[in-house]
Amino acid sequence: MPNAPAARRLGENDNLLRDGFLQIFRTIQKVNQSYKAGLRWFLLALVFAEAAINTFTTLAVVFLTDQLKFSATQNGMFFLITLMGVFPGGFLIGNNVTSSTNPKTSWILSQIAIFIVGAVGVLVLQEDGPFAVALVWGFFVGLCFGWFYPAENLFFSMCLPKGQEAELSGFYVYCTQILGWLPPLVFSILVQNDVAQNYGIIVVCCFFLPSLAILSIMTGTWIAANNGNVSAQGDDQLQKTADVNEGEGD
Repeated sequence: MPNAPAARRLGENDNLLRDGFLQIFRTIQKVNQSYKAGLRWFLLALVFAEAAINTFTTLAVVFLTDQLKFSATQNGMFFLITLMGVFPGGFLIGNNVTSSTNPKTSWILSQIAIFIVGAVGVLVLQEDGPFAVALVWGFFVGLCFGWFYPAENLFFSMCLPKGQEAELSGFYVYCTQILGWLPPLVFSILVQNDVAQNYGIIVVCCFFLPSLAILSIMTGTWIAANNGNVSAQGDDQLQKTADVNEGEGD
């Protein structure tokens, strides 16, 4: 690992705990004031999107076991097929969509795809239905997951201000976890009140909607500088484009 110079130094009379929290507060202020056109909205959208997709993954096991009466072997086969769909989802769908549009649009479309695929799957699949149909659904879920996560990470990397990558990566992890308790709670309340599990999962997928609404009000970070043609830009140029547009959003 190369030696990286310290971004900040602790003074002789400074307190690490106090200065750490002060730096977090200053970073929050900076994001809200200087990066309000992109990074601020991304982090807020991330809170809802990650809460939805993480809960969907967890509840898929509950749905397959309780509603479809899958055995442990069938569950394993289902998630193996899902895993097989991740690579083509990222390499073929995510790569082509992002190249022809931009990371923001690609991430929006991936969330819409997960919402549709998830809702259709839990409504169509029945306990006595063919196992092969569930495997097809699992493959499409994998396609969506393979598209969602690379688009999310690329969008985040394009919004980052230089010199604060490590610090804001902590904010990223925090935002992925902060609301993770709410969708399972909503699902549990619905099931306890005799609502069918498939409708409960659809309600969980509805947590994508606030994320989509937030992303829809963001300014065009890439479109304003390159007319939406991300494929014509290299990664370095795209990073510069994001920096320029963040400044224009102040």
